[in-house]
Amino acid sequence: MSAPVQVALVGCGKAKLMYRAPARHLYTGNLFRAHLAEAEATTPHVYVVSALHGLLPLDEEVAPYDVTLRGMPREKRSAWGRQVVEALARRYPAAAVELLVYAGRTYAEPLREAISAASLDWWTLVEPLKGAAQGARLRILAEASRMRAAARAPLRLPALEVAQPSGRRLYLFAVDGKQVPSFATVSRVRRTDGVLEGYQRPEVLAHVAAIREYMESAGALVPNAVVLAFDSRVRFEALPGAGEGARHGHLVIPRATAPDAPDAPGFIVDGQQRLAAVRDAAVTAFPLACTGFIAETVGQQAEQFILVNSTKPLPKGLIHELLPSTTAALPAALERKRLPAQLLARLNLDEGSSLRGLVITQTCPRSTGRKLGTLFTGVIKDTSLLSALEDSLADGTLYDLERTGAGVEAMVARVSAWWAAVASTWPDAWARQPKESRLSHGAGVRALSLLMDAACHFLAQEGNATPSQGDFERELALVHDACAWTSGTWAFPTGERRWNDLQNTPKEVALLAQHLGSLYRERRAAKPHRRTRKAGAA
Repeated sequence: MSAPVQVALVGCGKAKLMYRAPARHLYTGNLFRAHLAEAEATTPHVYVVSALHGLLPLDEEVAPYDVTLRGMPREKRSAWGRQVVEALARRYPAAAVELLVYAGRTYAEPLREAISAASLDWWTLVEPLKGAAQGARLRILAEASRMRAAARAPLRLPALEVAQPSGRRLYLFAVDGKQVPSFATVSRVRRTDGVLEGYQRPEVLAHVAAIREYMESAGALVPNAVVLAFDSRVRFEALPGAGEGARHGHLVIPRATAPDAPDAPGFIVDGQQRLAAVRDAAVTAFPLACTGFIAETVGQQAEQFILVNSTKPLPKGLIHELLPSTTAALPAALERKRLPAQLLARLNLDEGSSLRGLVITQTCPRSTGRKLGTLFTGVIKDTSLLSALEDSLADGTLYDLERTGAGVEAMVARVSAWWAAVASTWPDAWARQPKESRLSHGAGVRALSLLMDAACHFLAQEGNATPSQGDFERELALVHDACAWTSGTWAFPTGERRWNDLQNTPKEVALLAQHLGSLYRERRAAKPHRRTRKAGAA
């Protein structure tokens, strides 16, 4: 059974307003107010238990009355307890419930008896202040309130501010790793309505366990700094007399309402495994070195995340998905992939794209029943399509479009029209797993993309610089009968091959691409000469 639902019951009080009011306001005694404050601060479900009305939601309006449990016969107190427990059971019919009773024994005993009589074996009753007199309760609750207020107060951490040539500032400081969840959270990578959000992959549990075990050992040393991105609510207060370039002072960090709450002012860019290990470690504290910076956008955070992790075994697919959200300069190898990654994302996510939802990425899973909604049923590996786009951008139709300044929209439209034509040419082979159709296989994707470049080249020579899906369908019809995507054999010049013997290797991709390209050029040359479209023609 899942964790029990926590429900706090606050006993009513003798002191009341003289008029009808919500239950939370009707009772005016100091002890009731202190009990209610503690219950609301620590428990998700809170009710008043009234001697007259039984279970009362906090906002239910009640008229003042003069009835107490203490003055009731035992039988009536027992009936009252059954009434309250039955009301709770109706509200939480299938849940294990932990009742926290903020009241005296007069309230707790009939409730405990009613739980036992109803055979609610998965319910428990706890008296957090059992045995404490009124004065002691008020002192305990006042101290608890003070500690909560202190926990909500902003952190003031000694820090060093370092100004960099770009004008951006870094903040170097140390903090107990167990306190980090109070002001920073993890921006998990995910898709919401097709839009990419966040950038952090899930924790690697085995890695976290290994770090935790090390942190619990004698002499543990963690020299690598945790990298944190802050929003503008975090501020730096410099000490008087600080010099240029680097200033001593205090970093003032507001706290979130709860661990991992969305109102946290900080996000963990690097070090989530270390922080998870500190969180779980059996140590009272573990100070960590931290580097912080101010970044108002997820794109700025993602840039730093990529730069920190690009030399580590970070999934390539995750880097490719994050690249379109970045704008700053990246290492050359990543810079070359930014435009292809942007095109891939548009092709996989745009409403009118023929490839919408068909590309397997970190946030769009393979079509195995584990779907992100109903649109994402990926069958084409992102690396296959990304390589195809890179080839075309290097020396194909996308290169021509980029060279003439046509822009991303034109590139997406060109590739989408081509694959829409592929889908209509071979409908039985379309959108199937690679093991069922070599059209979705890396070899098929790369070879067909190279055929797109050849088709666009010939069409452009004839004056058709913006081919439509219909134009592409006529070009593909030239090789339609020679393709064995789902059955039969390929009639290569070197000999026949079974349809599913093709592998996604450079040699086999070249074999298929050369076969389709040669056949296409041969058959195209045999067709009657096509009249060149005149400039300005409709």
